[in-house]
Amino acid sequence: MFNFFDEIKKALKSQKFTEKYNIINISGRILYVEGHLGICKLSKQQISFKVKGEMIIVEGEDLMLFELMDKTLKITGNIKRVEVL
Repeated sequence: MFNFFDEIKKALKSQKFTEKYNIINISGRILYVEGHLGICKLSKQQISFKVKGEMIIVEGEDLMLFELMDKTLKITGNIKRVEVL
């Protein structure tokens, strides 16, 4: 199975950039996340989740959460802000 992040790691020949988690924001409409450790808050305006040593807060409108695999998720909607705490 093709893994986008594995391909980036191979191209960079370094894993320093992807040790904790990976996030891709696609046009402010889809947020793809690898490495989440649990959901903290879930509403149509805000979704927050834990990653290793930090918390990610996603704010926007009409947000919807889809868990794709154990530590992988997708958030859709009108994503206005992504903050790392």
